[in-house]
Amino acid sequence: MISREIKIGSLTVGGESELRIQAMLKSDSSDGRALLSEGCSLVEAGAQMIRCAVPGKGDARKIFSHIEELGVPLIADCHFTKTAALEALEAGFDKVRVNPGNMSADSVMAAVDKAAVKSAALRLGFNTGSCSVSSPEELASLALEWDRKIQERGFNNFLVSMKSSSVKFTVEANRFFASYSDTPLHIGITATGPGMPGKVKSAAGIGCLLLDGIGDTLRVSLTESSVEEVEMARILRSISTGKPENLEIISCPGCTRRRIDVDKTVRKFQSLLKEKDFKKNLRVAIMGCEVNGPGEAKECDIGICGSRRGGLLIKKGEITGSIKDKDIAKVLLGEIRKEEI
Repeated sequence: MISREIKIGSLTVGGESELRIQAMLKSDSSDGRALLSEGCSLVEAGAQMIRCAVPGKGDARKIFSHIEELGVPLIADCHFTKTAALEALEAGFDKVRVNPGNMSADSVMAAVDKAAVKSAALRLGFNTGSCSVSSPEELASLALEWDRKIQERGFNNFLVSMKSSSVKFTVEANRFFASYSDTPLHIGITATGPGMPGKVKSAAGIGCLLLDGIGDTLRVSLTESSVEEVEMARILRSISTGKPENLEIISCPGCTRRRIDVDKTVRKFQSLLKEKDFKKNLRVAIMGCEVNGPGEAKECDIGICGSRRGGLLIKKGEITGSIKDKDIAKVLLGEIRKEEI
C-alpha cells in the first residue's frame, strides 16, 4: 500500500521511500552525556530517527542541545498539555509525537499549527493504554477522525500510529486504517515485555503488517536495550524487503539426514565473527545435507552444503570445492572477508 510522502527533517517518509527505523532513548532525560552516548550507539546500529521523551515545561531545549549533533531527525515525545510540544517545535525538533488520548483537542491543534509554521512533522499516537476504546475498529475510527480533521485544517505532514500490547488488536486496527487513508503509518507493538516473548510478539505483529505492505516507519519496543530494538528492527525490515541488512546466516535444523554437524558449525562460525563482519550485507548458508541444501546455498552469496564428500562450498550459485567438517567455519570466515560489501 502506497502512502503519501511526508518529510521528517532531512528524510522522506512514505511514498516510494524505504521503511525507516526509529529508536527511542531510554537514558535519563536529565543526563545529557548518557543521552548522547546512547543516541550515538543507536545511529551506529542503524537507527534513522531518534525519539526522546520531553517530560514537561522547560525540558525541550535542554534535551535538544544534548542530542542535536547526532545528525539524524530528532523526535520529541510529548503528553498531557501543549506546552512541551510547542517548546519542542520551537527548540528545533524535526517531529513531535502527540497523544490525542491524553491531550485536549485544542492542545493537539495548537501543535498542528506550530508544526506547520516550523515546517516540522507530527505523529498522532493512539494507544489502547490512553484511548478509551473497546475494539480495533474503534481505535482506527478515532484515528481516522483525527486524520480527517487535521487534513481539513490544511496540514498534511504527519503520521498516525495505533498500538496495543495485543498483536491481533494492533494488526487489525492498522489494517482498518490503511484501507481508508493514505496517511503514513508508524508501526509497532507496544509493551511486549522482556526476552523471547517480547521478540516473538513484535516479530509477529510487525511482520504481518509489513508483509501486507503497511508501515512507513517502525520501532520495536522491548524491555531490553535500545540497541537490541534497532537490531531487531533491521532484521524485520530485511525480511520485508528480501535483502540482508547485515550478515544473515541461513541454517537448517540439523536433522538425522545431516552430513555435517550444523549446530556446532554455526556456533563456531559465530564465535569467529568480528563487528566488521556483521556489517557486510551478505547471506551465508550452512546446510546439513543434499536434500534442500544445494538449492538453499545457491540462493545465498556464500554457502556450505553437507554431502558424502564433506561440506561443499558454494559461491554465487556455483560449487567451488569441498571442505572437511572441522575447517568449515574458518573457510566461511575467510570467504566473507574476501567480499567487499
